[in-house]
Amino acid sequence: MKKDIDIKSVAKLAAINLSEHEEKKLEKDLNIILEHVEALSKMDIDDEEISIHPLGEILNLREDISSEFLTHDEAMSNSPETEDGHFVVPPSLD
Repeated sequence: MKKDIDIKSVAKLAAINLSEHEEKKLEKDLNIILEHVEALSKMDIDDEEISIHPLGEILNLREDISSEFLTHDEAMSNSPETEDGHFVVPPSLD
C-alpha cells in the first residue's frame, strides 16, 4: 500500500526539523506501518475469542483475601527518616 504522505507537513505539525535523509527514512517507515495496519484490517477475526494472554491460556488469579498488615508505627519504624508521621525523602526538584 503506497500512500502519499507529506512528510514536510507532518514534521511541521510535530514542530521538528528534518534533513532530506530523515524525511526519506520517515516516509519509508510510515509506509511500512501503514502496510501493517492495512494487513491487520483485512484479517477476519470475528470468530476468534479475545484473550489477554499471548498463548490463549486462562489466567488463574489468586483469591483476594485480607490479612494482617503493618501498623503506621511499624511502617514508620523501617524508615531512615520521618517527620510528623510521614516519610522524609530527598526533593525531586532543586
